[in-house]
Amino acid sequence: MKLTPIIIAGLLVSGSALAQDSRWYATADVGIGSLSSETLTYSDGDSSTSANAEFSASFAGGGSVGYRFGNGWALEGEIMYRRNDMDPVSLDGLGDFTEGDFASLSLGVNALYHFGFDSMPKLDAYAGLGLVYIQEIDIDFDTDGAQEISFETDDTAFQVKLGGIYNFSERWFLDANLNYLAASSVTMELPSDPGQTITSDYNHWTASLGIGFRF
Repeated sequence: MKLTPIIIAGLLVSGSALAQDSRWYATADVGIGSLSSETLTYSDGDSSTSANAEFSASFAGGGSVGYRFGNGWALEGEIMYRRNDMDPVSLDGLGDFTEGDFASLSLGVNALYHFGFDSMPKLDAYAGLGLVYIQEIDIDFDTDGAQEISFETDDTAFQVKLGGIYNFSERWFLDANLNYLAASSVTMELPSDPGQTITSDYNHWTASLGIGFRF
């Protein structure tokens, strides 16, 4: 019976070591995203007008594939979709709208540092920075559920990522993270008339919970 604590401790340490040896990993995440109040500036090429827009917290989801180097550092690629519903807004020259949304699909590369806890091998924490290519960012203006007009573009951004990991086993783990993405002065064009644009910052917080697997 005295061997039981030793056996359990050995299994925990062994699981932690195996997790470190399993360098490649993948995650799938779902969460909720919050978009700060933004100033929208509409231009028709000759004149411009601005209005403040409010957004509700809405769905965000994506995934990542990464490689841990065994020294605390990791490099990962991610894909992320974010969408936030927009409150009623009015822009002179464009119209009055009862609703809409601000959405993006992005590809990013993150450099992360894992801290780890020798006394708690099932737990891990990390922090890092990332560069993001927003493959598509668009804002839709709707009236009574029908899309009236949409502006879109692509852009680049940076992000900060903080997270914690709970290891279920040597392979499977739970990943909880907080992500802040920032893109300044994003100019989106009307596809049918690029002379008409909407310019806005895009400052987005995402809180996600995901399941991960080490290969």
